[in-house]
Amino acid sequence: MRILFLHTTFPGAFRLLAHTFSSQPGNKVLFLSEAGHKGVLPGVRRIRLAPPLNHASDDPAERLVVYRFRRGARAGNALLALQKDGFVPDLICASASMAGSLFVRDIFPDAYYMVQADWFSAPGKHKYLLNKIFSPTDFATARMRNLWEYNALGDCDLAITSSEWQRSQYPSFLAQNIKVVPSGINTLFFSPAPGERFVNCDLDLSGAQEIVTFADPHHDATRGFEQFMCCLPKLLQLRPACHVLFILPDRRKTIRGNNESVYGESEDLRQRHAALPLSIEAKKRVHLLGVRSVSDYRRMLRASDVHVYLTAPYALSSGLLEAMACGGIVVGSDTEPVHEVLHHGINGFLCDLQNPASMAETIAGTLSRAHRLAFIRQAARQTIVRGYNAAHQTKRLMHLLMKGMTNKKA
Repeated sequence: MRILFLHTTFPGAFRLLAHTFSSQPGNKVLFLSEAGHKGVLPGVRRIRLAPPLNHASDDPAERLVVYRFRRGARAGNALLALQKDGFVPDLICASASMAGSLFVRDIFPDAYYMVQADWFSAPGKHKYLLNKIFSPTDFATARMRNLWEYNALGDCDLAITSSEWQRSQYPSFLAQNIKVVPSGINTLFFSPAPGERFVNCDLDLSGAQEIVTFADPHHDATRGFEQFMCCLPKLLQLRPACHVLFILPDRRKTIRGNNESVYGESEDLRQRHAALPLSIEAKKRVHLLGVRSVSDYRRMLRASDVHVYLTAPYALSSGLLEAMACGGIVVGSDTEPVHEVLHHGINGFLCDLQNPASMAETIAGTLSRAHRLAFIRQAARQTIVRGYNAAHQTKRLMHLLMKGMTNKKA
């Protein structure tokens, strides 16, 4: 079988699916992307697409439309080249939102076409952004983003998305045709290691009595980094023995045993650390390490006494799942997407995203009784193993694809 993947980053969200197909004898797997590294997936031929040129305009909605149309056109030309060379895919898998699959149906009308439905910007205000005053320009940009979702979902044979929350953002006439298949995580790699402490080449927290961790990007307005920073003065006052550790995993690298690569702290994080309204002694307990290896990231999750996961009402990142899979006690934001996975007092705890004082009190209270919360750690791990194991979810997706392709041929 001939399989073609389209995504801006290789291998991105299609890593496990592409690997599964490439490991089956007789399959030919191609992957079109703008970014990524060759050799990450053996048996998958990556074809690099040049990123589109930016469009000069004062109107962000116009810039977005032209940029993504150019992306679709470049991908379309690459598809035409493949067609000319005799490659006609049986299956095409693409992201709905990035516009790379704009001309899939025109060039390969007979291929079975699956799209990943990423996010639909519902009418009204942008519920998924924090700390922002909205203007008509923002609404126009959201409308333009939806054009690519409409196009892909209107053309595809199968649409999937990662959560019920994401599906609920789509209009009902689209949502009813979208299957929820969580992308999942590697629950063998992300697993508990009781007693492990955080030590790497530039930081030793083996003697820390309490460690609070945070992992989502500081530059992503949906992920609550600023809100977390605002709660630190009170948290560190309430818990004088507590250390706070921030690491962002480098997901560009394949997880292979103990990857001990070292990365430099970003200047931005150093400036943020310096600007924290804390005493010199308190600042010594805040460690913003930035991007580190996935092994260091896992070491952080395993050593964590409380992991904080915050998000606006937007698609979940994998960070929540990874922390819970490591048996972490997670304090998550009391927002809709988090509710789908984390249940207060059962497998974690919820906090007020927009109230720094309340957030600090929730984290501090959880720390004070963390030694009695082994049942929370166990329930968190079981939630992810049962519902978000990547291997199981990939099998589910493969079943949907094979069944759909069989029915289409019948």
